[in-house]
Amino acid sequence: MGYRAELVPFRLRARWITVVILAVFGLLHVRLAQLQLFEGERFERLAENNRLRRIPVPASRGRIFDRTGKILADNQPAWQLLVFPDEATDLMATAAFLSEQEVLDAGDFNLKFSARNIGTLAPMLVSDDLSWEQVARVRSHQVDYPELSIINGFRRTYPAGAAAAHVVGYLRRLTSKEAEQHPGARPDHLVGATGIESLSEDFLGGRDGERFVVASALGRQLGVVRETAAVSGRDMAVTIDVRLQYAAVEALGEHAGAVVVLDAQTGAVRALYSAPSFDPNIFASPLSREAWDDLANDPQHPLQNRCLQGTYPPGSTIKPFFALSALENAQITPAWSVYCPGYIILFGHRFRCWQRGGHGTVALQRSLEVSCDVYYYLLGQKLGIDGMAETMREFGFGATTGIGMNNESSGLIGTPEWSRQVRGTPWYAGESVSVSIGQGPVLITTLQLARAYAALANGGRLVRPHLVAPRGVNHETRIAVDPAHLEEIVQGLRRVVHGSEGTARRLAALPIAGKTGTAQVVSLPTEGSSNDLAPHLRQHAWFVGWAPIDNPEIAVAILVEHGGGGGSVAAPAATSVVRTALQISGDLPADP
Repeated sequence: MGYRAELVPFRLRARWITVVILAVFGLLHVRLAQLQLFEGERFERLAENNRLRRIPVPASRGRIFDRTGKILADNQPAWQLLVFPDEATDLMATAAFLSEQEVLDAGDFNLKFSARNIGTLAPMLVSDDLSWEQVARVRSHQVDYPELSIINGFRRTYPAGAAAAHVVGYLRRLTSKEAEQHPGARPDHLVGATGIESLSEDFLGGRDGERFVVASALGRQLGVVRETAAVSGRDMAVTIDVRLQYAAVEALGEHAGAVVVLDAQTGAVRALYSAPSFDPNIFASPLSREAWDDLANDPQHPLQNRCLQGTYPPGSTIKPFFALSALENAQITPAWSVYCPGYIILFGHRFRCWQRGGHGTVALQRSLEVSCDVYYYLLGQKLGIDGMAETMREFGFGATTGIGMNNESSGLIGTPEWSRQVRGTPWYAGESVSVSIGQGPVLITTLQLARAYAALANGGRLVRPHLVAPRGVNHETRIAVDPAHLEEIVQGLRRVVHGSEGTARRLAALPIAGKTGTAQVVSLPTEGSSNDLAPHLRQHAWFVGWAPIDNPEIAVAILVEHGGGGGSVAAPAATSVVRTALQISGDLPADP
């Protein structure tokens, strides 16, 4: 009994030891199962990444040149900073360090990290334009932050800046959806967002390479295992002439508006300027949310391309097309005339001419020279709304031009059918009267207007505007028109500039024909002038034409938003653009 009693404590200890051993082994098995079954893939990738690090090799984007060889979009070498998040022991400390070095704000770092959506091992670009001092500071702390890596990359630059922002465009990051559709793409890959950058993405955009390197625990590269070379994008020349872009900037000054210059024979775009503009270089690096909101919510809408997205009433610039249509349909002759006392009563309503004292007796060519509204009120009655709508469509209004750029507007041609379907109201006779002078439910773009006047200048060929020289035959539509009738219109538009009563006499020193236009935003006061209105309610001012008159080379359309009268504002604004174009072509001597 005594012997057995002495063994009891040892047996109890043995049992407890057994329980402890089993518990320890049980915990080890649970942890091993967790590591292998639930976290095995993660640790396998971490182990692989400790051995190999996938470093992107950025491809340079193709450069963009204007037609004379001047660079519109270029690449500059830049230091880029990558972070491998899965190698970091404390990302908060990494963010704090980068903030101390003034590389990236800690809050922006966290936003970038939370937005990651491509592969957990993909490096994250946190800066694409480090200074040499920043490079030195980061590398001096490489031991403390082995998850950081500096590579050679490229930064997009736009030498013409705001002068060519809307036509050249800018870059943007891939969206999450686009990234999912391109598994090999970097999460920070840049693609064209607008303008030529977007239009020619397949040509300009290169293909990034990648380099697999052996990295030490301190993040140092010990050797290259394999490498896929980057494929650079291809350079391209476009039809734009940057000298005309700068002339357009001068023409509009502080005004909002648009300037389009086309080759009247081929449709090649020589200038496409929208104001106010913006500096596309700010998009070379990721914009902060505050900076983007300031730009996107700017009441002046600098991101809008007014040349092909903004729509406006054409005002009197539409009159030549109605006159030509009436001639073609034998509804008038060149000698057909009306008497303008300054107004006319139609459908029981008084419709005023812009010249309140009237123009007296007016025939076709003089109706264009003085832009008599009464003449076109009566001519519009002959054509009818369906005839006017058909004429506008024939000259390309109401449809996109085919230039291929983002979000081009087709404008609006109001008809009775449109009114029933869209507004749910009948068409009123007074609306046809308004359309006859380019008011009411009719809206056009500056690009459409330049294209239509190019057709008047070149004998009736409606060309397709283009920024890149087309391969093969350029697309155009032949408008059937009697040359004699077209010559009557040409002579009337010549008188607009060179006639004694022409509304664009300020351009008389230049060999140009064209038309002014004043598009109302609201009804004018019965007394006083449009200058008495608030600035945002004043009329839009137009000038559109071509030069030289008898051997047309360029068609130009200028819109000055809320600028007032076409003859007093838009026509003088055209001077620098037309003069520069004629100096480039050799039709005018260069300034001394």
